[in-house]
Amino acid sequence: MRDISATDGEADRRPPAPRDPVSRETTSGSAAPDEAASADAPSDTGGSSLPGYSLTDVLLHGPVLIAQGRQVQRDVPRLPGAAGREGVTSTICEHHAERDGHEPHLVVLGDSVADGAGVEHHRDSIAGRLASRMSDRLERPVSWHVLARSGADARDVAHLTQPASAQAQLARADVVVISVGVNDVKNLRTEEAWRVSLTKLLTRVTALAGDSPVILLGLPPIEALPAMPQQLGNALGGRARRFEAIAAAIVADYPTVRHVPLTNPKWARDKAFADDGFHPSPWLHKKLAKEIDALLA
Repeated sequence: MRDISATDGEADRRPPAPRDPVSRETTSGSAAPDEAASADAPSDTGGSSLPGYSLTDVLLHGPVLIAQGRQVQRDVPRLPGAAGREGVTSTICEHHAERDGHEPHLVVLGDSVADGAGVEHHRDSIAGRLASRMSDRLERPVSWHVLARSGADARDVAHLTQPASAQAQLARADVVVISVGVNDVKNLRTEEAWRVSLTKLLTRVTALAGDSPVILLGLPPIEALPAMPQQLGNALGGRARRFEAIAAAIVADYPTVRHVPLTNPKWARDKAFADDGFHPSPWLHKKLAKEIDALLA
C-alpha cells in the first residue's frame, strides 16, 4: 500500500480555559500544537441539534470542573499499559493450523484502552481476547499487534500510524480495532477538531488496511465511571454523547468501518473497571472482544 503519512495541519482552536481539567494520563511525545487556527463550527455552540453538551455549556461550569479535575488527578492512580504488545494465539489442534500458510493478523490501535491500562498482559486485553475468539472461529492461529499510547487523542493516534513499521502492520491486518475519543473529550477539543482528526485517522487506516474490517469503539458513558465526581462526569459524559453522534456520522462514509457503541447496561458494574475506576477491567475487555467478534462473524 502507498505511504500516506501526510502532515496534519488540522484546525483546532483551544477554548479560553485550561485545556485538561482531568489530566490523569501523561501525553509526552504528543503531536505539536495545531499549525493553524479557525473559528469553531456552529455545532460547537449551545444551539446545536446534536445530543449532549456544547463546549460553551461545559465552560460555564469551569471553576467547579477544574477543581474536580484536580481532585481526580490527585486521587486516581496512573496505570501502566499491558505487557505483550504482540503475540500469537491458537485455540486449535496443530494439524488444522497447517492447512494453509495464512495467519490472520489483528491490529489494535489507539489510546489507553488499546494500550491495556489496568490489564497485566495483552493476553487479557481486547487484543489477546479477540485474537483468541478469532482463532476459535477461523480454526487457525491469529497474531496481534498493539499500536497505542495512554493519553493519545485522535490526532495523536493518527501520528502513531506514520512510522513505516506501523504502516506495515496495518497493511497486513485482517482486522483493525481503534479506541479513541476519551482524551479528545477530557482535553476539551472542539467538535470540529474531533471531526477533522477522526476523519483523517479513519482515512489513513482504511487506506492502509484496504478491504479489511475496521472496528471503531465508541466512547463510554463517562458519567458512569466510578472515578468521576458527579458534575465533572456529567459534563464530560454530555460531551462524549455529542462526540459519539459525530463519530457515527463520519463512520457512515467508510464502508469497511463499523462503530461499536459502549452503551450496554450490563457493562456498567463494579467488575467492569480496573483499580483506578476509570479504565476497563480484564472482565470488560473480554466482553468487548466477544461483542467485536460477533460483528466480524
